[in-house]
Amino acid sequence: MSSLTTHPAATPRATPRPSGGGLPGAVAAEWTKLWSLRSTWYFLLTAAAVMAVTAGCIGTVTHDATASVARPATLATVYGVEFVVAALAMLSVTGEYATGSITNTLQCVPNRARMLVAKSITLGGVAFAVGVVLAVIGVAAGGAAMDASTFEMSYVAGQVLAIALHLALLSVLTIGLAAIVRSSAGAITALFLLLLIVPMILQSIPADFFTDLAQFLPQAAGSQFMADEAELYGPVTGLLILVAWAAAFLTGATVVLRRRDA
Repeated sequence: MSSLTTHPAATPRATPRPSGGGLPGAVAAEWTKLWSLRSTWYFLLTAAAVMAVTAGCIGTVTHDATASVARPATLATVYGVEFVVAALAMLSVTGEYATGSITNTLQCVPNRARMLVAKSITLGGVAFAVGVVLAVIGVAAGGAAMDASTFEMSYVAGQVLAIALHLALLSVLTIGLAAIVRSSAGAITALFLLLLIVPMILQSIPADFFTDLAQFLPQAAGSQFMADEAELYGPVTGLLILVAWAAAFLTGATVVLRRRDA
């Protein structure tokens, strides 16, 4: 009588987790994607040109001898440069939807919140660093074009950092907006509406409520933060409002991605 020997079923080996994952890995991937695109360099060069030309033009028409050399750079940021930097952040999201590479991104980083945070850290960090350089360019170009001005190192340094932080927070806000809208045309239209058109409409309505409401939109908050003057509610409140807007759009984008792109 032959004995029947049974062998225990083979236990499958656990698949080892790849190293370098998590948030640091997602940030590294976003960093690689950002700097591998030629458009990134085009946007940065365009932002530098817009800052130099716009700040120089503003400095030429500024005849206030008490104005700081940083004032033209601040105004140039609000009326031109911020849209170029925001467009770079926007394309980091909408460009992936246009090419279909968003599928690979979400497969590699299935956690939607982590993916958005990684993009925000990368684009926000780049926008801050680039913002410092752009602000210095604006101060130099604007100051050179002004007939008379004032220069206080501590104030100018504060304005340079304020411009850089404003651009970083606006980039984060734009990432959230772009993730919700998905298309480049829709995202840039929504951004123009939020930053320019809606405030103009609200301020044109002859009612204090709508005029006051316009002061709490991102553009007014950013202007108050960079102005370093308590014209409405001061720079600290302006910064907090801008942070709240960026956080709100990122939160909304996370919810939308989980429901729509699951």
